[in-house]
Amino acid sequence: MELEDKAELIDPDTNARFRDQIQSTVSALSNTVALRGLVAMGAGTVVLLLPDATTNLVTLILIVLLGFSGLQDLFYAVSGLRWFGRRINRWLATPRGIAAIALAAAMALLAYAGVGELTLALLVGLVGIYIGIRGVVSITAALLKRSQRDPLPGLAGGSLAVIVGVLAYMVPTSIVSTVIIAGAVGALLVGLILVSWSLRRDARGSGIDPATASIAEVLWDWIDGSDVGRKERAEQATGLYFEEPQRLTKLGTWWVMLILSVAIATFAVLQDSTAVVIGAMLVAPLMTPILGLAGALVNGWGRRAIESAALVAGGAVVSITLAYGLAAWAPIAISFSSNSQITSRVSPNTIDMLIALAAGAAGAFATVNARVASGIAGVAIAVALVPPLAVVGVTLNGGRVEDAGGATLLFLTNFVAIVLSAALVFIVTGFARPYALRNRPRQLLQTVTPFVALAGIIMLPLMLTSESVLQTQNRERDAQGTVEEWLGEDTEFVVTDVTVASSEVQVVITGPGDPPDTSELLDALQDDFVEPVGLELTVVPVDVTVIPAPPG
Repeated sequence: MELEDKAELIDPDTNARFRDQIQSTVSALSNTVALRGLVAMGAGTVVLLLPDATTNLVTLILIVLLGFSGLQDLFYAVSGLRWFGRRINRWLATPRGIAAIALAAAMALLAYAGVGELTLALLVGLVGIYIGIRGVVSITAALLKRSQRDPLPGLAGGSLAVIVGVLAYMVPTSIVSTVIIAGAVGALLVGLILVSWSLRRDARGSGIDPATASIAEVLWDWIDGSDVGRKERAEQATGLYFEEPQRLTKLGTWWVMLILSVAIATFAVLQDSTAVVIGAMLVAPLMTPILGLAGALVNGWGRRAIESAALVAGGAVVSITLAYGLAAWAPIAISFSSNSQITSRVSPNTIDMLIALAAGAAGAFATVNARVASGIAGVAIAVALVPPLAVVGVTLNGGRVEDAGGATLLFLTNFVAIVLSAALVFIVTGFARPYALRNRPRQLLQTVTPFVALAGIIMLPLMLTSESVLQTQNRERDAQGTVEEWLGEDTEFVVTDVTVASSEVQVVITGPGDPPDTSELLDALQDDFVEPVGLELTVVPVDVTVIPAPPG
């Protein structure tokens, strides 16, 4: 029989099995939980794809909620009836209702004028002040009543509220973007879990009724059903913790690899070599104790958490010290302003934290799933742990304390973000013990809260840097548009570079002849900036010489 004839012979049951699989999948996704998951995934996708429309929609929703809240307060002050919320003094409800309606009206006018982002940022700033005050009150109440009840929840919640309030007040625009993006990603993840739970329920069964189950109940059932078990958890823990047998041998190997990776990273920074830095990332072992710390936090393993944290701290100190010493003896003159390995690591922003969050999640998933364990090398490249420490040592040796602080902030950003995202992934994938999550919430809260608070503290300088960069880019874009209008459409000049440095706009143009009157450009630039700016115009002349071919 020919090969073509054999290829045409198809198992008659194949199509039937394929139809059965489709019908089973459709049946599994036809329950209420799956539909909610699909809606959540769709909403998260729309928010990520349409940022401008999402911002306008959020602004509209907040205006409506503010107006409704104010009307409800006024109705309560007159009638004593309240539909939602806690009852308060009716005399206090009147001014609060008037203030809410006035704020909603002002926001509506600003949104109508086309400054919806400013409206949202203003509201977030005011909400930040309110949340910060409530946080201070919560902390004070927890301290005053510590003899009557456990102060930890109040202290933890109050501290987080203060941090969130400060962030919302200091960087409202970044907070708006962060909250919207986090909400969209959260909706995608929760929706994915709900859909996956429905498919798993169809295969394994579940004691929860999809028609009446809440999202929280489904999530808890997912965590219970994902439990990897004691044996598998112990096997995965052997790769995260340096324990018997041969504990000292494992630690010795880890320290040798750390020292070698720091040496490679330091020499790569001194030589300004990206390829060598990538090599240092691949051999750096710092990711292991950081993931181990995340796993210990969600499982309530106190000794393992302390050992992992001590290993990370000791490794960081040794790395900085070694990099400092190698830089002191290196026969290389370092240009701190032009060395790309240094300049790219001394001004971290929120993008660096997002990278670390994604890398930490990927690293944790690769740890608990053997099928994707080979991807851990890519995680090591994606998030830099040893190179920032090498930059700290090199810049300290050069007397540049501010640059060393920026590189330290980058390492702390990566460290905290990896711990938090890995902890979440360990919970969702079943590495965390459901028993510990359900019966020891206070212990878990006590260990995770400091990292959440540290993340909030780190976010402030990151967001300030991001807003500064974004503001500079917007100003440079506006200035470039003004320069192009000043040159005109029929000009032979080409705008080579536009830079905004403090109170001066630096413009470089290239072309033949003389440019238009620079005073007109300076006057036009004043309209783009709130404060007065100077102008530095550099004209690079172009001389074109045409020599015809000699007669043949």
